[in-house]
Amino acid sequence: MDVGVIFLLLGLLWVLQLALAYQQARRFMKRSQALRRQGRVAIGASRRQVRGRAYVVVAVGPDDRVVAAEALRGVTVFANAKPVPALVGLPAAELAAGADVPDLPPRVLAAAHSAAAAIHPRVREGVGSSG
Repeated sequence: MDVGVIFLLLGLLWVLQLALAYQQARRFMKRSQALRRQGRVAIGASRRQVRGRAYVVVAVGPDDRVVAAEALRGVTVFANAKPVPALVGLPAAELAAGADVPDLPPRVLAAAHSAAAAIHPRVREGVGSSG
């Protein structure tokens, strides 16, 4: 196989990957827009890892409790956002302060903390300070 053909195939695969990633981002943003009808919305992300990154969108109602949450995680462009019922009903301020949620994967929990911290930035700043 000619070297030029190999580079052409790599270029085409790269463009395909970009197109699929764009479609995935559009689907996730469409879901987050749908959650806006339920309250204030914030999106958080976990740290980058070899196994991928997690994104969580939370909707917080007027009583400052999470009314809906969805997580996008995986290493492929075929991953879709899925509901996270374990976050529903939690106070957003507690989540921003780093509340532990049992049975939630660490990357999803980190992204949820990040999303809640976007709604309550001062709560997150106060974590770990000794007054």
